[in-house]
Amino acid sequence: MLFFLYSLLNKSVIGYKPLYWLLISTFIYTFFKILYEWYHYWAISVPVNPDAKKTYTVDIFTTFCAGEPYEMIVETLTAIQAIRYPHETFLCDEADDPYLKQVCKELGVHHVTRTKKINAKAGNINNALAQSSGELCVILDPDHVPVPEFLDPIVGHFNNPEIGYVQIVQAYYNQHNGWIAKGAAQQTYQFYGPMMMCMNSYGTVQAIGANCTFRRTALESIGGHAAGLAEDMHTAMQLHARKWKSVYVPAVLTRGLVPATLSAYYKQQIKWSRGVFELLVTSYVKLFNKFNWRQKLHYGLLPLFYLSGFVFLINFAIPIASLFMDTFPLRMDFSDFLIISTPFITAVILIRHFVQQWVMEDNERGFHVVGGLLLIGTWWVFILGFIYTIIRKNVPYIATPKDVKDEKNLKNNLPNIFVLVLSVAAIVYGLYNDWSPFTLFMAAITSLNCLFMVFMLFASSELKFQVYLDKHKTLFGIISHIKNFKRHFWLFRRKVYVGVRRFSLLLTISVVCFSIYAARHSDDETSDDIKGRFQNVNYPIQQKLSSDTLLIDITQNAKQQKQALENPSYFQSVKGVIYSKGNYWYKNVTPLTKKSIVADFEEIRKTGINTIKVYGPNIYDHSILDAADKKNLKIHYSFWLPGPASFIDNNNNLQEQADIIIKAVENNKLNPSITTWNLGNTTYQQLAQFLQGPKLLNAQQQYINFLKSLVKKIKLADPSRPLTIDLLCSPTLGQTIRLLHEQIPEIDAFGLIINNKEALKFIRPDFNIPYFLSSADPNTLKNTHPQGGIFYANWQDQQSGNAITLDGLKDVWGRNKRYLYQISKAWHGSIPAYNLPTIKILKPALTTTAGAYLPYNALIYLTNKWHIAAYINTDLKFEWYLVKTDSWGNATDMKKVGDGPKVYISIPQNSERYRVYLIATKGNNQTGDYTTLNTPLQIN
Repeated sequence: MLFFLYSLLNKSVIGYKPLYWLLISTFIYTFFKILYEWYHYWAISVPVNPDAKKTYTVDIFTTFCAGEPYEMIVETLTAIQAIRYPHETFLCDEADDPYLKQVCKELGVHHVTRTKKINAKAGNINNALAQSSGELCVILDPDHVPVPEFLDPIVGHFNNPEIGYVQIVQAYYNQHNGWIAKGAAQQTYQFYGPMMMCMNSYGTVQAIGANCTFRRTALESIGGHAAGLAEDMHTAMQLHARKWKSVYVPAVLTRGLVPATLSAYYKQQIKWSRGVFELLVTSYVKLFNKFNWRQKLHYGLLPLFYLSGFVFLINFAIPIASLFMDTFPLRMDFSDFLIISTPFITAVILIRHFVQQWVMEDNERGFHVVGGLLLIGTWWVFILGFIYTIIRKNVPYIATPKDVKDEKNLKNNLPNIFVLVLSVAAIVYGLYNDWSPFTLFMAAITSLNCLFMVFMLFASSELKFQVYLDKHKTLFGIISHIKNFKRHFWLFRRKVYVGVRRFSLLLTISVVCFSIYAARHSDDETSDDIKGRFQNVNYPIQQKLSSDTLLIDITQNAKQQKQALENPSYFQSVKGVIYSKGNYWYKNVTPLTKKSIVADFEEIRKTGINTIKVYGPNIYDHSILDAADKKNLKIHYSFWLPGPASFIDNNNNLQEQADIIIKAVENNKLNPSITTWNLGNTTYQQLAQFLQGPKLLNAQQQYINFLKSLVKKIKLADPSRPLTIDLLCSPTLGQTIRLLHEQIPEIDAFGLIINNKEALKFIRPDFNIPYFLSSADPNTLKNTHPQGGIFYANWQDQQSGNAITLDGLKDVWGRNKRYLYQISKAWHGSIPAYNLPTIKILKPALTTTAGAYLPYNALIYLTNKWHIAAYINTDLKFEWYLVKTDSWGNATDMKKVGDGPKVYISIPQNSERYRVYLIATKGNNQTGDYTTLNTPLQIN
């Protein structure tokens, strides 16, 4: 739980702050609610029922209100009279009903009524108490039918003169009469099982309105049964404040009726929520100093259960607001959230199942889904109880209706219908406006909330549904088969629960260990194909070159290079940048939304850029194409070709991947924003890194055959747009570009990838083949800024799992790099001026031995010389990151190691695979340096 909360409170995961803090508030409430529940699992105790040392005189009271079923009260009175322990029975009749007078006379029951009707049920009981004299007073609800041995396990506890009351289980016999009854009953199982048993240990056993046996002198000490909507809790508070003790006997000695209709259930819940909130703000304050610390905790926290109405409302509102506003509360990857939440969720489930060995009956075990759904659908009733308390509005004490009849529940369902309609509208609008993984996730949560509301609508109309079933035999038969399956599934589920309870601790530890392992290794599962879309892999330069190629490459001079860079022969009007933010969304530290895409494109236009290069097809296509159209940006739509492994292993999925590309062309060829189709991934050149000899020739030929077929199909699907392919600037560039041009003349131009300074020397102006710069690292080009025919490597750095790029015009957090301003200036854009000084990293003159703790300093170039930043005044803010790389030099992980002009870094194992990344920021601008942990020793 602490790990989950700690992870959520990390600044890096904060999304839209208002929604974030609302979400955190619901988590905090849920954590405290669960802790409160676990607190009541800590010291479960079942008292031994002692034999009574004397025969107590006992009075049993039950009540009747006008309108309650006669047969119900007659059944209860008959059962009370059948109790074996000597007692007197009293019917507290608020209606002074003649029929019941006759029944009482026949059964030998005392009939009691009153003319001054005050304090509702409490007043009715107190009136009867004044007309009776038993040492013990039992209060039974009129729907609860006791067994003959009802008093036997109870009276012996009063041998202890400090015991003020004894409470037993409140069980039901109608919980199978429908979803409402089932859900209402399920909500009580844990409470009357392990939680109340634990209250035995804490001295906080709660008096319930039914099945409670009081010592008369205890009631007299507080002036009789306490009044209020929650009169049972009020009575318990008063008795505990007077230092009376209480006992819970976990035995089912009566069975009664649970609310079976929505109106009855809502009436009960509004009465309880209003009642306990009233006790919190009145009696709890007055009695606070008279409670022991456990009772203070108990009576202070118990009413807060009903604040869950606000929590449910917030949980409804957050996804709705997210969908309408296109913003999200968290900046966290789905898998990361799953990893941090799984141990907590597992612990909650397994602990709950473990303690279900203390519930009353086997059918009370399980997940209690219906009870949870009913609780969620009661959110507005709980809120209403809170509001009524604040405005001091009275709620009349009405006995919970006991009869089951069809009813019109439109009024009761209006709040849930409102949530349902608003949720559906949010889903439709959100997905239409921004079809992205994050809106889909929020739409899924909102859909789940819709299901909760739909359940309440069906549950409230269950009787109508049953009548409909009775009239349609086919549907009735289907439902009967489903019920039969549920019975068999119930037996299987019981066996599963037994196993879960037996091995719950082991299962919890296993899940925690697995989550820790997953947290450490999840990033390693990223495929090379997906990683490649973020970064052009720096494969080592081949040494086996033809003599003419080597001679030409060596004789390149700076003037020719500059000419070739500044004047690409194709797409001369294109001033472009690669927009890769949607390539690897599910591990990205920042959620990509339609709103952020539009904001990016607006800034891209301000830079002077007129074209973006995107990879697809992916889930962001709709949003990117729509935003590009609105911002008047042209698109080079690129497809990532299968990697070397597909041609080395004769992969059978090549045709499937080709079909995906052709389908995307067909679907998007009418979009005017798309100007070119591009084929990415330098597979042909990469094959030489894995194969040689005949195997290499076979794989290369297979690739060319695949490419020929694919190019022809693309041209057939869309003959109007140019088709280009990317090649890596390496020693094999010249021969590769000539080969592909000869073999596949349908390729209109070749995109050159420049990802390091070494790559520059392989670009020649005498290719005589159309080319452009398909991906150019701005740091590599230095001060060269072509006026067209170029795509800079990335608009923004990306940190997604173990695929990290640092070649963007903006950093991971959206701050402007020096190159952004320089490019904007060259292309007549309007990006604000950039005036940050150059910085570098001063590395320690020490050996970078694993485990060493070494200092690194920031250097600033000011007044024509270098200064150690720690020794001068500067308004720059420094951030230090340790970057892990793979064997090719590509960044795979980046962790912050400190702030300020100086930092100490613990040198990791394999230090040659790590880099130090220093960022200095001022406002929305940044400057940086990226270097090895030490200066390598060069031996000539």
